[in-house]
Amino acid sequence: MTNTNAGIHLLLTPVILLVLAISLLVLCSLAPNDDSLSEYIKLQKLEQQALKKGIVREYIYDLTHKKDCNKTKINYLGVVHMDNGRQYKILTSFFVFSTGSDMCHGTSNIKIYDMKNRFVGKYYVGMPESLPDTLQDNKLCYLENSEECNLRKTGSIDLRKGLPKTFYIPCSKNGGDVYSFSSGD
Repeated sequence: MTNTNAGIHLLLTPVILLVLAISLLVLCSLAPNDDSLSEYIKLQKLEQQALKKGIVREYIYDLTHKKDCNKTKINYLGVVHMDNGRQYKILTSFFVFSTGSDMCHGTSNIKIYDMKNRFVGKYYVGMPESLPDTLQDNKLCYLENSEECNLRKTGSIDLRKGLPKTFYIPCSKNGGDVYSFSSGD
C-alpha cells in the first residue's frame, strides 16, 4: 500500500465510523419505546379480559402512570348478530401510551373479535369522542354530541348486513367523518 492510499484509508475510517454512529442513533430513535410496547401488550391483555368477562361496561386503566395523561378506556359493547348468522364481539378502545419521559399520545379504535376472542379487524376513528357509545339492535350508536360535532348522536352503524368497509358519521351541517375497516393486527 502506498503512503497516499494509507492516508486516504486513515481518513475514511473516522468518516465511516461517524456515518455508522449516526445511522445507529437514527434507527434507535425510530424503534418503539419500550414503555409504549409494554403498554400495548398490557392493552391487549386487558381487552382479552373484557372479552372473556363478556359484561357490557367500560373499563378504565392508567397504563402510563403519568400525572397529566388521560387514562386508557376499554368499552365492551357486546355481540353483534348479523343476518348471515355470523356473530362478532365489539369493543371500543381509547389507548393512551407513553411517547417520552413526560409525554403521552392516544389512539381510538372500534375493534372486532370473533366469538373465540380472536382479533378480526378495527376501525381507527382518531379521537375518543368519535367512538360509538353503545350497541343496540345490531347497530353501533352515538348517544351524545360533542362540542365540535352537534349532529354526532344522529349517527349509527348498521352491522346486520356485515362489517362495512367504510362508514360515515355526521358531525355538523358542513359534513362528517368517514372511517375504514382494516383487517388483522
